Amino acid sequence: MTLPARQAPRDGELIAALATGPASAGVAIVRLSGRGALAAARKLARLPEPMPARHALLRTLRDPMSGAALDRALILYFPSPASYTGEELVELHGHGGERHAAALLAAVCAAGARLAERGEFSRRAVQNGRMTLSEAEALCDLAVAEGTAALAAARAQLFGALAQWLASVGAEALSLEADVEAALLYPEEVELPEALSGRARALAERCGALRASHRAGALFAGGARVLLAGAPNAGKSTLFNLLAGSERALVDEEPGTTRDVLEARVELAGLPCTLVDTAGLRERASRLEARGMERTRAELARAHLILWLIDGAQGGAGTVLPLELKGNEERCVLVFTKRDLGCPPARLLSAHALPTLSLSAVTGEGLGALRDMIAERLCGGTLPEPGALVLTNARHAELMGRAQAAFERAAQLAELGGRDLELLGYELKAARAALEALEGRGVDERLHDLLFSRFCLGK
Repeated sequence: MTLPARQAPRDGELIAALATGPASAGVAIVRLSGRGALAAARKLARLPEPMPARHALLRTLRDPMSGAALDRALILYFPSPASYTGEELVELHGHGGERHAAALLAAVCAAGARLAERGEFSRRAVQNGRMTLSEAEALCDLAVAEGTAALAAARAQLFGALAQWLASVGAEALSLEADVEAALLYPEEVELPEALSGRARALAERCGALRASHRAGALFAGGARVLLAGAPNAGKSTLFNLLAGSERALVDEEPGTTRDVLEARVELAGLPCTLVDTAGLRERASRLEARGMERTRAELARAHLILWLIDGAQGGAGTVLPLELKGNEERCVLVFTKRDLGCPPARLLSAHALPTLSLSAVTGEGLGALRDMIAERLCGGTLPEPGALVLTNARHAELMGRAQAAFERAAQLAELGGRDLELLGYELKAARAALEALEGRGVDERLHDLLFSRFCLGK
């Protein structure tokens, strides 16, 4: 990953941005932060001296250059350090409307502020100790969360679940370092505790368990691609319409109705998913249908999960799996459809090593089992409970892996009786440094540039 060049620091410089969507919101909030925020606000409105903190005042806003009335707005003042950014901060709550909100922002800039960069308010909050880096990242996740699971994971991190976990593991890691340091400084008086190896391995296991949650967490953030495939007339389009909640695909008794790839963004088992309907695969087909089948085969390689549909009303016809599924068994679930027309024999349901279930897209019978199966196959089990700590960020998972590996190496060194205490201490320091980097300590400012560039303006 190439990091952008570090920009010159502009600590405390007065910045401003819209904190609300200007086009659709009924209220437009202009946020100012930095030195002279209150002085700039006084150029737009008559304010008392002293200005009461965290108290809304209704005032007329005027253009600082022409004096023309702009709006009747609420003004709130947050003195440093008791503000979102830790700096002097003022919010102007005016009326919405794209052009009107832009005019308010222009007036604020005429009063001495400059336009904020993406994520600059949150970045200052991190730099001033008002929030941790992981909490700021949770704010970004909260803004883009699609599914209920993603929303719950972002909220858990925002309210300190990761920070509490890091505090607990970090304290134990620091205790291990102290034991090693004491043995280094006073070798004749202090012996390395026998339990040190077990304690280091326990920390490695805790890091490994949390790192494993990223399998589900990565899907919370990016979503999963769930493919409906199978022979023609297996019920793919009917199930697609049911899960999509609308008649997106044409359904007909004639085989080969679907000749292109159809997509719908849905939530399945709490996960944001792109549901994909495809052309049925068979040996003989028209030229146009054959082109659709080529696209189906291409989609098989892209999917996180393949639901291979089999017409359950045909007594098992078509249960021979195609060559396209060879090597993709871990990503595949066999779904016998049309359960309302006849349930497939038990021998068919157990004939394959793949996970298998039956359902009816007409009556809805079996849909609950399908959703549970989707969660199990995508996440390696059921979804984490709401409020549970889940790593949704690839950066967090990578650092957790580093910490896990360092703790494991430390445990192995401790088992040798502490013959190389300096190397043992180095590994423990490396593990703790990886954990601290999760919260932004010791992180290159260029990484901050990259992380906060994902934020929206005004955040």
